[in-house]
Amino acid sequence: MENESSLKNIIESSLEQIRNIVDADTVVGKQIVTPSGTVIIPISKVAMGFASGGVDLPRKNANAKNFGGGGGTGVTVTPIGFLTVYPDGRVEMLPMSRENVTPLEQVADLLDHTPDLINRFKALFAKKAEDGEAEA
Repeated sequence: MENESSLKNIIESSLEQIRNIVDADTVVGKQIVTPSGTVIIPISKVAMGFASGGVDLPRKNANAKNFGGGGGTGVTVTPIGFLTVYPDGRVEMLPMSRENVTPLEQVADLLDHTPDLINRFKALFAKKAEDGEAEA
């Protein structure tokens, strides 16, 4: 029964360390608020593997046993992108990188962002025009 307790302690200790590393803040990071009011939230992917085991080895004394055990854990945290909440309420996922993206998907992504880019350019040129009129 004591040996079962040793294996249980190994597993509990490993799981407690995992809890310390991997929590909700690891997957969904702390928000960043820009001066313009845009909220940026980092998003990550977490992968984890866990193994544990033990063995009872006989002793010379028939009533006692030697116990050997161990455990291991591997955790990988990979940033995948940013969830962006604009002041007007739009929400957009901006990926860090997109593997195996076809040229057609790249063009579609560019077309998807084109209206936003055009609006930004219009606002920039309108501001420059206003600044030029103010100076005249």
